[in-house]
Amino acid sequence: MNGQNAFEGEGITTGDLRSLRYFLAVADELSFGRAAVRLHMTQPGLSQGIKALERRLGMPLFERDRQGVALTAAGRVLVPKARQLLAHAEEFDRFASVLAGRHNGKLTLSYSRSGGIGLASELTSRFRERYPHMTVETATGHTHSNVERIRLRTIDAGFIRPPIDGDDLQCSVIAYDRVVVAVPTGHPLADRPGVSPTELLGEPLVFFPRERSGLWESILGAVYGQGAAPEISRLEPDEAHMLAAVAQGAGITLVTEPSAALLAVPGVVFKPFTVPVAVPMALAWRKDNANAALHTFVSFVNGAVEPAVSPSSAPDAVAPGRARRIRPPDAAAVARIPRPPATRELRPSGAGR
Repeated sequence: MNGQNAFEGEGITTGDLRSLRYFLAVADELSFGRAAVRLHMTQPGLSQGIKALERRLGMPLFERDRQGVALTAAGRVLVPKARQLLAHAEEFDRFASVLAGRHNGKLTLSYSRSGGIGLASELTSRFRERYPHMTVETATGHTHSNVERIRLRTIDAGFIRPPIDGDDLQCSVIAYDRVVVAVPTGHPLADRPGVSPTELLGEPLVFFPRERSGLWESILGAVYGQGAAPEISRLEPDEAHMLAAVAQGAGITLVTEPSAALLAVPGVVFKPFTVPVAVPMALAWRKDNANAALHTFVSFVNGAVEPAVSPSSAPDAVAPGRARRIRPPDAAAVARIPRPPATRELRPSGAGR
């Protein structure tokens, strides 16, 4: 289309963006009168703006007759392009506000339920302290639901458990969480200082449905080996119900350390593995999400974490070099924080970058 070439070759000006807003108002209303009311301007002024745009492009965009207004073929082609250009311009304005220090954007995040209250909430808390004028809305969900929300654009980013399917999302591993075995009180493994994965063979396993994606693949692959998932004797919807089933003697289960710390259940004993077993925690977002607040958060997270040594038994699906450990992004502004397991280390205040 010649109009597209005109814009791409000569660049978009402020006047062009204003004319595109005029164009879309008329295209939506198919009436110069209604579009003028919507834009809070006079109809002659709107008509002149549309004519100027048509001269700029060298083609008519509307057919005008006594029956009303209709888009020409060129006008129909221009509608989606105009919406895209205006959306990008608005995102750029928001991003410029962040760069200028106004930090008044909005970010929507979802935590991972299996991550407990720890790494993700700590990062988000620090981000809020760093950018007090940024609006941050949070939710929680399993990997499957978080990925769906990201794809549907109901959230900007989510903490998830890799692997995930598709190439429309960006996924950055920020840490590994250790896996522990939950056994009933009185079970032969309950008095052991540590458990080997081979000792779990033949034990009835209580777990959650595979549809929850990420964590299912990661945790079973890490414990039993890739492609060697055991037979699951009982399905429960989440970690809390899995642990309740273990307390009732239905079998054993596997949870992350953060979940174990959050969901202590009477009648259940948590045992570590003799050789640490860990699953990745990642931040995911749409590659085409231009929200400036999102990119500020991603940059913040990248500045707050540093490469860590991956546990020897970490899942093969995640490159060990991408594991992370946390440090305060602004050591002078963050209080000293207790040291968690070695697979996910928070540096104390004053630590060098």
